[in-house]
Amino acid sequence: MHWGNANLLILLLLIPLAFFLLGIEKKRKKQLFKKFAENRFYNFYLQGFNSFNWWLKNFLLIIALFFLIIAIARPQWDKEIQDVQRRGIDIAVCMDVSKSMDATDISPSRIDRAKDQISLFIDQLEGDRIALVPFAGIAHVQCPLTDDYGAAQMFLNTLDTDFIPVYGTNVGAALKKAMEVFPDNSKHKLVILVSDGEDLEEKGLKIAEEMAKAGITIYTLGIGSPEGSPIPVANESGDVEYVKDDKGEIVMSKLDVDTLGKIARTTGGRFYIITPKQTEIFEILRTIQGLEKNKYSSKMFNRFKDQYIWFAILVLMLLAIEPLISLRKSYKHERFIS
Repeated sequence: MHWGNANLLILLLLIPLAFFLLGIEKKRKKQLFKKFAENRFYNFYLQGFNSFNWWLKNFLLIIALFFLIIAIARPQWDKEIQDVQRRGIDIAVCMDVSKSMDATDISPSRIDRAKDQISLFIDQLEGDRIALVPFAGIAHVQCPLTDDYGAAQMFLNTLDTDFIPVYGTNVGAALKKAMEVFPDNSKHKLVILVSDGEDLEEKGLKIAEEMAKAGITIYTLGIGSPEGSPIPVANESGDVEYVKDDKGEIVMSKLDVDTLGKIARTTGGRFYIITPKQTEIFEILRTIQGLEKNKYSSKMFNRFKDQYIWFAILVLMLLAIEPLISLRKSYKHERFIS
């Protein structure tokens, strides 16, 4: 026999404890009687009380408890064949983790706001698979396609602007890596590109054209402001400084709306600017929900049948019988000769 919740069988220790407490209760009543009358009157006091039925009622309740514990432990036997099909959309999230994402024109920082948006997105998924592709000067598949959203959230939480050791913003490398995570049998392949859009290698648009031919749709989420913001870095003393160019002037990192918009439109997707209201995430989710789901796995396997219902029925039967047992003795008519 197999058990669905075998750890609950420890509750069976309550059964001998219940019998022990019944014995104590019987003695306690007799000791209480001694406080009010002599022992020789005890049997007279109980002449209308059916002691056998008292034990029987309590025995039925204890047996009902026994079967209840067995039921909640979910006994299983007899195998059945089950076909499990899983359906969903395959989604790759390309997350910009370059140093420009430390800019604070979006509070508390671009990288933190972007992670909040994607975390919310993952929380709303149902049955879809998601992959994470962080990128800076190079791209890296941190989390392959999975429907384990807890694992995806854990990987997302580890991201920061020190995750990729190669400086820069290579959008093209990120999109190329995203193409590699999709299996050939996916009907709908979606990429969500989260970046400030500063494609320093200027290869993003070219790769997007290749992705469009492969049937991959890109949604771009712009993080930052068109006005721009300096990029904070810590110096050797731990003090905050700002990135400067070769001329010694502070570099202003600006949201490149034009590049992100072109990448999205090339593949039939849309460009959104991340806002505190997070409406853009829900618009993408509505689009995903309207797409036909891929059947990306189908498994036939044997599983043991849950049989707890039989024990639950026994519990109900015992609980129905117990109130019918009377504690009063039934007397036969007797003739008294005076």
